[in-house]
Amino acid sequence: MENVPVNLKRTAYFFAAACLTVASVWNMFAAAQKSSQSVQKFGAALNNPTAVASGKQIYGARCEICHFFASKAKKVGPGLANIYPGGKFANGKKVDDAAMRVWIEAGGKDMPGFREALKPNEVRDLIAYLRTL
Repeated sequence: MENVPVNLKRTAYFFAAACLTVASVWNMFAAAQKSSQSVQKFGAALNNPTAVASGKQIYGARCEICHFFASKAKKVGPGLANIYPGGKFANGKKVDDAAMRVWIEAGGKDMPGFREALKPNEVRDLIAYLRTL
């Protein structure tokens, strides 16, 4: 490259930088598309009766010991009746699918996290059921 004119070197560097930029933008676009598809699949599953039935079984096995499903009364943890229409967790944060997923997986004040105990599709099904309460 010692005998290559400076202008040609600059052009080559500029071209390489432009290619890297385009590749980066393309990767971000592809990741956004994949994320969007994942959210669409998650949303579709929430309306699936099979997912709701599965979530009800998971609730019975993992959640019912501490939470009433048909009441807001406290058991060990708060009752979950109308948890979605009610709009707020006990800590005051808004109830939505993303926050519910975090709460289930990470746990809360006195609630253990279930990240290791439940598979992602089980968490999704549990959320589908909780939305029906």
